[in-house]
Amino acid sequence: MSSESTRRRFLASLSALGVAVGLISPLQAEATAVNDVNAPAAGDDPWLSRLNGKHRVIFHSHLASDGIALRWAQTFLDTQKSAYGLTDADSSVVVGLNGRAIGLLFNDAIWGKYPIGETLQMPGSRNANAALVAQLVSRGVIILACNNSIRAAGQRFLPEAQRGDAALRTAFSDEARANLLPGVDVVPAMIVTLQQAQDRGCRYIYGGG
Repeated sequence: MSSESTRRRFLASLSALGVAVGLISPLQAEATAVNDVNAPAAGDDPWLSRLNGKHRVIFHSHLASDGIALRWAQTFLDTQKSAYGLTDADSSVVVGLNGRAIGLLFNDAIWGKYPIGETLQMPGSRNANAALVAQLVSRGVIILACNNSIRAAGQRFLPEAQRGDAALRTAFSDEARANLLPGVDVVPAMIVTLQQAQDRGCRYIYGGG
């Protein structure tokens, strides 16, 4: 067990003891736990410092599924506001996309140049979810794209006749990375990102077909 995990277990035990003997209130203990979860650790990715909301959720998909992971993030925030009177700042909402789903995060320049829509079964030369991504970013939603999937994107999104050319695949990956929608962050590997998010209190919801 790492020293960081040991420290967290110790603090949790100490807080529980404090509540039991009446030295601190349950609310103080909860605050201590939340602050400890937020404490930066070696190797943390920058987006983790933005997890400041009380209610935390990550919507994940490796399939486009008409952008359902993005739409669920919007529905989550809208419902928190309309039904429970919460603000966007009360929640930390993350959308993590990998596999084919990263095509939802490419701008219109890429959609118009390559068969992105055809690959995602979302016909058209424009990214119909671009406006939604911009809206979510403006509301504080953390949008993450998997770098491993970007590196492999040429095998999915290049015309089929070009997918066997390593140089073309590399060029496509570089072009795709440079043409992500504004506000999208790139993480090394989504499988690690999902673990990081859940370690910090994010509930996992799969948004895909």
